[in-house]
Amino acid sequence: MKKTVRTVLVIVIIVVIIGLLVLIRVLSDRSAQIPENDPAAIGNTPGNLYNGGTFCESDGKIYFSNPYDGGTIYVMNSDQSDIHKLVSGSDSMINAVNGYIYYFSTSASDGSGLGYVRNGRGIYRVDASGKTNVLLSRVTTDSMMLYGNRLYYTNFGENPSNEDTALVTVDSVSTDGKTTASYLRDHPKLGCAANGVVYYAGMGADHHLYALRPESGDAVEVCALNMYLPIVQGDQVYFLDMDDSLKLKVYSLTNNSVQTLSNETIDAYNLYGDIIYFQTVDMTGGSNYALKRMRVDGSNEEIVRAGTAAGIQITEKYVYFHDFANDTPIYQTPTYGSVNVTTFAGASEAVKLP
Repeated sequence: MKKTVRTVLVIVIIVVIIGLLVLIRVLSDRSAQIPENDPAAIGNTPGNLYNGGTFCESDGKIYFSNPYDGGTIYVMNSDQSDIHKLVSGSDSMINAVNGYIYYFSTSASDGSGLGYVRNGRGIYRVDASGKTNVLLSRVTTDSMMLYGNRLYYTNFGENPSNEDTALVTVDSVSTDGKTTASYLRDHPKLGCAANGVVYYAGMGADHHLYALRPESGDAVEVCALNMYLPIVQGDQVYFLDMDDSLKLKVYSLTNNSVQTLSNETIDAYNLYGDIIYFQTVDMTGGSNYALKRMRVDGSNEEIVRAGTAAGIQITEKYVYFHDFANDTPIYQTPTYGSVNVTTFAGASEAVKLP
């Protein structure tokens, strides 16, 4: 009888342990699930991503890579209040949707807890609290964007033995990290999506505008203009013309017309709403460089600051940038209204906080 009771107790204990393990696994799986995004959800603006994706505005918050702290992601309210560290690492290409932040890091963590750092180059997802930081794909990339429920990125593979150039493909990973896909071999600058497709300018055989259809993986040529950094807004495609000294132009998807917005050679630009910020290049060999801005129809052009600016990032209230040769200081000016260039002091001051 005692043996029978003992056997029953052992069986009960084993069953209870197994039940608890199953329950823990189920709860863990549920906690790992993330909400579905709208299929048209975009993780950041094309202009921000083309310029490094170091700032990203979402749901009243701004996430930014803080150069005063090695590129670590900080978060603040849209009015620049409550600036604090979100997650450690050297991070860029920030995308944010639905309470989650996605980014590429050369040194980040797939563990839990603020400041928990583990070496590992790749694409990561962190929740808005900064407590759950998950590695989605261990890759090397130089451009990445979120569209719907997938992250699209350039993937640097190993060099084939008979080629001198790196094997670069356009791949994707789902926001939950469970599925991956590979689409084509090319090295475009990714950042623009609209109308259910990912737009990009080719960087291989030509520089034409293409539309990648995620559901089929097909890349269809949209137009044969040699574009760089295309931004699609409505039926307009803004781009730098590679056949015309990188002048800023706009192409109509409706009637195929082309309009020149600036006759200057442009190194970088960013578009937000109805305003464009752009960095000009002095092709005479002089020092007449300037960060400028104008409306999307080419009107109201004005100088924001003389010299060379880089990393142009636009949010609703401020435009952020830095000198070409230095990540610091970060400068800012109101996105709209009068130009007033100052330093973004909050970024450096937040690093000093306990």
